[in-house]
Amino acid sequence: MSKSCKPLHPGLFLLGTATAALVFAAPQTCAEALRQGLALCGGPLLVSLFPFLVVSALIMRSGAGEVLGVLLWPVVRCIGLRSRSAGSVLLIGLVGGFAPAAAATAEAVRSRKLTPQDASALLPACICSGPSFVILTVGEQLLGSRTAGVCLFAAQVLAGWLTAALLCHVRGIPEPLPVSPAAAQAEPPPALDAILAQAAVTYLKLCGFVLYFRLLAAGCGLLLPAVFAPFPAMLLEVCSGCDYAARTGLWASGLCCAALSVQGASVLLQVRTLCPPEVSFKPLLWGRVLHLPLSLALFYLGLPERAVESFNTLCARVVPMRRVPTDCALLVFAVCCITACEACRLTEKRHKTQLRQTKTALRLANRRKMW
Repeated sequence: MSKSCKPLHPGLFLLGTATAALVFAAPQTCAEALRQGLALCGGPLLVSLFPFLVVSALIMRSGAGEVLGVLLWPVVRCIGLRSRSAGSVLLIGLVGGFAPAAAATAEAVRSRKLTPQDASALLPACICSGPSFVILTVGEQLLGSRTAGVCLFAAQVLAGWLTAALLCHVRGIPEPLPVSPAAAQAEPPPALDAILAQAAVTYLKLCGFVLYFRLLAAGCGLLLPAVFAPFPAMLLEVCSGCDYAARTGLWASGLCCAALSVQGASVLLQVRTLCPPEVSFKPLLWGRVLHLPLSLALFYLGLPERAVESFNTLCARVVPMRRVPTDCALLVFAVCCITACEACRLTEKRHKTQLRQTKTALRLANRRKMW
C-alpha cells in the first residue's frame, strides 16, 4: 500500500454523504434554509457581529482593554483570574456576544495580555449570545415577550460567570508555559486596514458555519417528528434551535433557554476557529454541561410573575407562567454563592496542603543528598 494515501475519516465521509443526499432529496427545503441563513447573515447577524468584531480588535490593540476591564474587575476576581484584560474580554462578550468575545480573547493571547491558560478559563464566562439576538430576536420576535428575552439574557450571563468560577476553582489554573523567544518579539503597531480585513474574513467564516449547520438542522427537521425536531437543531445551530423551540408551545421558553445554553456545534466550531490553537477547549466543553441546569434554574427563578408567552403557531396559545417568590429566588442564589465560596475554600486548602507536602519532600530529599 502506498504511504502517500491519507487515512479515511468515517465521520467526515458520512457527513459529506448525508449533505449530498439531503440536497438531492429535498432541494426546496435546502434552498429555503439557505435563504433564511443568508437573510440572517445579511440582517441581524451583520449588525450584531461585524461592528463588534472591529470594536473588539480596536479595543484590545489600542490598550484600552485594561482600562475598561476595571468595570468587571469584581467578576474577574470571583472567577479566579488576575489579568486586567480579562475584564475587557468579559465586557465585550456581554455587549457583543460570543464571536467578538472569542476574537478579543484571541487578540489578548496574541498580544500576551492573557496567557493561554487564563484564556481557556475565561471562555465559559464570555461565550454566550449577544443581547440584541437574545432580547430582540428570541424574546420579542419568537416568544412574543421582551421581558422573557431580558430574563433569558440575564440567566445566560449569570450562569456563565458562575460556571467559570466553579470550573476555575475546582480544576485550578495551570501555571503559564514559558514564552518562546519568537513569541516574545514586540507586536507591530496596529493598522486599521488589517483590522478591517481580518474582521471581514472572520465574519465570512462565521456566516459559512451558520449556513451549513442551518442546512443540516432543516434536514433533521424533515426526518424527525415535529415534537423532536428542536433537539437536533439545538445541538447544531443556536438560531435554528431557538426557531424550532419557539413553536413547541408550552415548553417554548425553557427550550429556547436550553438552546442558548448549549449554543450548538456551529458556535463551538466558530469559537475554535477564532481562538489560537494553544487555548484549551476543555473548560468550555465542560462549562456547557454545567451551564445548562444553572441557566434553566436562574431563568425560571427570575421570570416575572404572570409573564405571558405568545407562540409562533397557527393556533396561538397563551400560557400564564408564575415564578417563585422573590425571597425564595434570593435564597437559592445565596445558596449557590455559599457553595461556590465553600468550593473555593476547600480548593485553596487542598492546594496549600499539597504545597506543604511538596516542600517537605524537597527538604527531605536535600537532607538525603547532604548525607
